[in-house]
Amino acid sequence: MLDSQSAAFAERVWEVASQLGNNAPKIADDMMEDAFPLTCSQARQEGALRMLRTGIITEVKRILRTQDDAVGQADFADVCESFAPLVKDLRSKSYFVESAAEYVAIPHLIAEPELLDDARRFMRRKGKECLDEADRLDALFAAVTSNDPDAAQARQEVLA
Repeated sequence: MLDSQSAAFAERVWEVASQLGNNAPKIADDMMEDAFPLTCSQARQEGALRMLRTGIITEVKRILRTQDDAVGQADFADVCESFAPLVKDLRSKSYFVESAAEYVAIPHLIAEPELLDDARRFMRRKGKECLDEADRLDALFAAVTSNDPDAAQARQEVLA
């Protein structure tokens, strides 16, 4: 997609989001046929429409996460200086709020602490899931790299 097309797509995402909320699957479903009629038609014929939809949802999520509200955040930081150092250290401008099924900008999270609580709990749960998966990979790594003859035999079986 050309930069001008990407910009137009992002603009359309925000238009649809203003009507449907920041729910990436709903936004993608609403706009993908109009945005990519030939691609959707071809993907449908080839049985790849679900994969195309997944890619569009991913791009919509990226757009929603990287919304350009730096001015709004800067203004909010000026109004409430005590939050400025905390907001400055955050890596994203918006966070997923599971109960709302959408990304919510930081100033709105601060204005509605229950949404902020939901966003932080979601991030913690996702972080724990990542750490749990890393623990399982650690166990697999230890088993694969052990000096146990059974491990060496098992590695050979995997390659066969």
